Amino acid sequence: MNSILPHIKSLVKHELITGSFYIFVGGLIASFIAFLFNLFMARNLSYSDYGILASLVSLFTLAIIPSQSLASTIVRFATNFFAKEEFGRAAVFYKKMSIFWFILSLFIFGGVAIFSSQISSFLRIENNLYVVISGISISLAYMSMVNISFLQSLLKFKYLSTLYIVGSLVKITLGVVFITLGYAVGGALWAVAAMSVVGYIIGFYPLKFLFFESNVKKLSIDWKEIIRYALPSIVIVLSVTSLVTTDLILVKHFFSPTDAGLYGGISLIGKVIFYFTAPIPAVMFPLIVKKHTKGEDFRGLFHLSLVLVTLPSVAITLFYFLFPQFSVKFFLGGGDYLKIASLIGLFAILISLYSFLNVVVNFFLSIKKTKIVIPCLFMSVLQIVLISLFHESFQQIIYISISACTLLLATLLLYYIKQYGLHYASK
Repeated sequence: MNSILPHIKSLVKHELITGSFYIFVGGLIASFIAFLFNLFMARNLSYSDYGILASLVSLFTLAIIPSQSLASTIVRFATNFFAKEEFGRAAVFYKKMSIFWFILSLFIFGGVAIFSSQISSFLRIENNLYVVISGISISLAYMSMVNISFLQSLLKFKYLSTLYIVGSLVKITLGVVFITLGYAVGGALWAVAAMSVVGYIIGFYPLKFLFFESNVKKLSIDWKEIIRYALPSIVIVLSVTSLVTTDLILVKHFFSPTDAGLYGGISLIGKVIFYFTAPIPAVMFPLIVKKHTKGEDFRGLFHLSLVLVTLPSVAITLFYFLFPQFSVKFFLGGGDYLKIASLIGLFAILISLYSFLNVVVNFFLSIKKTKIVIPCLFMSVLQIVLISLFHESFQQIIYISISACTLLLATLLLYYIKQYGLHYASK
């Protein structure tokens, strides 16, 4: 027993565990608040209105995927600068990225506003203003991503945790107020936009030291290397995230507004698994970059991350299979949502597979293995094509998504085994 205790203490103090704990706690509280927000909307909006909100949230999620992939690029290179104590280059990188993302966010808002009628028509939404508000939220999310990425690079997980909580509190508070005042879907969307504003402002404080670095104009950065990494990374993250977002958009397109709202309820319950596991790859990414930069062995972090994702994924999936109706009543209050109770377990399998993919993809991106872009893009396109052709029922759509995730996960794990084998020797 005495020989085991030191190993347990060492594991508990592991930077992946502690960092994941802070992000998990902050993310858990933020996710809980987000669920309260979604539950309030699901119970206070009509099924059709909630279907509109769910589809626009999916559109928001899909639209900010490029920002998340670009954020991976920022984390990858900023962590590299900090690991080498090249703070001047980090400052140059931060300022250039801030300017670039501000200009990019303006273009994004302009694009969404110009094509708002076409987007509304595709999603069968009568009010174009809802799409325009979503465009504002998307632009603000892009602007705040630079600060979040640098905080992640600096391993400021406590601060990030606080930032997530404060932003979520702003969203739910304004959301409840706006819905109570009768603003319906528009009120919910404005609350999401306000959350992005708060996140952007709060994120500045720990990064103020970057503004006081001297002689930064004399320092150069290899932008070609950054672009070579960023372009495939964008496609990779976009492709993988589309596996659990485009289904909602396609359901909104092919099914009735009421059915789209019910499917949105399935998605909401299933994604509990993702909210529990998402902090792990978020913490793993900069830690592996740091080890990779210093030439240290990083495979143990990856293996530990997979184990940590497995535990909540299996537990929650089993719970959904055993108590589907209770889960629906607990999260959505019952009603017509009970019609889809039998699908909760299947959707949990889908989100569990996606959670594993999230770890594996982040691992490869952290060590610059961007060749995985080919299978990732292929599987995302295949899923879209198959759902477009076969969408007679929710079960059919979920099975198609599960198959795509399974094939991609198997492909990437085989690639890992080919590169590194199954044996792990600690250094």
